Amino acid sequence: MKTEQNRGYLLILAAGALWGTIGFFATLLANLGMKAGPVAFFRVLSSTVMLALALLIKGKGISLFRISRRGLFSCMLIGVVSQAFYNVCYMNTIEQNGMATAAVFLYTSPVYVALLSRLFFREPLTVNKILAIVMNIVGCVLTVTGGVFSEMRISPFGLVMGLLAGFTYALLPILSRTGASEENPYTAAFYGQLFGALMLFFLIRPYQNPGTEFTWQIILVLIGFGLIPSALAYIVYYGGMSRITETSKVPVIASVETVVAAVIGLVAFGQTLGAVKILGIALVLCSIAVMNRR
Repeated sequence: MKTEQNRGYLLILAAGALWGTIGFFATLLANLGMKAGPVAFFRVLSSTVMLALALLIKGKGISLFRISRRGLFSCMLIGVVSQAFYNVCYMNTIEQNGMATAAVFLYTSPVYVALLSRLFFREPLTVNKILAIVMNIVGCVLTVTGGVFSEMRISPFGLVMGLLAGFTYALLPILSRTGASEENPYTAAFYGQLFGALMLFFLIRPYQNPGTEFTWQIILVLIGFGLIPSALAYIVYYGGMSRITETSKVPVIASVETVVAAVIGLVAFGQTLGAVKILGIALVLCSIAVMNRR
């Protein structure tokens, strides 16, 4: 049982690493002239299409499309709340407050998860967990901002959107425990993405103003965006969630995403790290170790 649970945490760690490539693909699409709204929609849409093909091939037919009512309801909540509403809130936060401030709001999610896990699943708030959460938040903030807070700005509307972005992001592991984690990881990933794509279609209405023409470069990047930090990441994530018992550990372990994003920024875009960012990365890695220490 312990070995299986450790394997689950390793899968969550792998999912976080895959999510760390989000900024890479989003930056490429922004440089190609694509707006944030359509990027969010077409990322989820391409992921849904690839997952549907994977289900057909892996299940040799429609067998893997079967899902329980409880699992379907859980996936619907995930798609609507932690895919669609989260993306809309996060994009509005970036627009109102800037990328760095939006990221700071996002990395408050371990606090929400710990409190909700205590409320719904009776998970204990140990000293290790509290210490790991504090270290994690400080580490993520330092990694994202580099310790430069002078350029951060917060509008009233941006504040509300930022808090909602952090909260809806935190609901992913909570909602997963309501049924999605009991389904086949491929099936859960497909239906979560499907409901997310449907909701984003009505919220963003990408057909009105896609922002750019679909060149072959954009199509290739969107395929990569839908495959690596979307389809694969969620398959691995649900595989991990089906093996673990403590939901409050998930956001801290998955925060390796921040470290991967910083390394990709350094290698792919020539961004500098600096002493403060390196300290932030060290704190994030230490928080993961502390969270998993008895």
